[in-house]
Amino acid sequence: MRALRITAVITAAAVLLVTALMWGTTPSAGAGLTRVPAKTPFTKGHYYLYLQPWGGEDYWLTRWWSRYADAAVVDHKRFPSNTLISWRWPPFPPRNGVGVWGYNALSYGNYDGGAPEKPVAPVQVKNLKALNQTFAWSLSHRFGDANVLTEFYLDPPTKPVTAHKIEIGFFLHTPDHTRRFFESAPTSVGQYVDTQDRRWTVRMSGTFCMFAPEGYGDIQSGRIDMLHALRWLQVKGVVKGDEMFLGLAFGVEPVQGTGRLKVDRWQVVMK
Repeated sequence: MRALRITAVITAAAVLLVTALMWGTTPSAGAGLTRVPAKTPFTKGHYYLYLQPWGGEDYWLTRWWSRYADAAVVDHKRFPSNTLISWRWPPFPPRNGVGVWGYNALSYGNYDGGAPEKPVAPVQVKNLKALNQTFAWSLSHRFGDANVLTEFYLDPPTKPVTAHKIEIGFFLHTPDHTRRFFESAPTSVGQYVDTQDRRWTVRMSGTFCMFAPEGYGDIQSGRIDMLHALRWLQVKGVVKGDEMFLGLAFGVEPVQGTGRLKVDRWQVVMK
């Protein structure tokens, strides 16, 4: 009987703790704003928002919670700018290799199956005339952490496409856990200098080509010329040029705990 009482007390305390966490950290939406839960698309123009807690769905202990862990608040007039993305996960990384609970991101075009209100036609890499983004963001992560990642996939030129050919990502905030994953990547591609004279270390893990800023410092605002990086990767033999570019994403991969990404500005130019 005593054991049953103890179990009941522990269960009740756990329920209260989860309820308090949900109530205390759920982002609110005021006038002109909309709260968007996980796995619920929001789109305007060529832009799209989707919160994908794939890492949490992989574990039975967090599968239920994955429906509530992530949320976003969007500004109807300024979208994709002025978007707030929050996460609420256990205070430790998942053991799934890459060590993230998911990817919560804004996107442009048909990134990884996204379907924006106004479609963006795919372009073969060799035919791209411009591909760049400007951004400004801030991160609140006193009780957690996440990497800030902007990335895209390149697909084979032939159909049907059964798998992405390569994933190319730039880390703009690189927590310790992500650094260890990056440094464990077996293939070194080289040192890349972008059009803003920033230096990046480039490594590959399987088909994931990763750019990390030299010294792992945060890059909270500025411009990235992705086409310049693609041409450099062509010289390195990583990209051929016949691949198809479909879209680009910008967001966070939650690593642990709670936090919020505020995307003050994000704009993509693709020609």
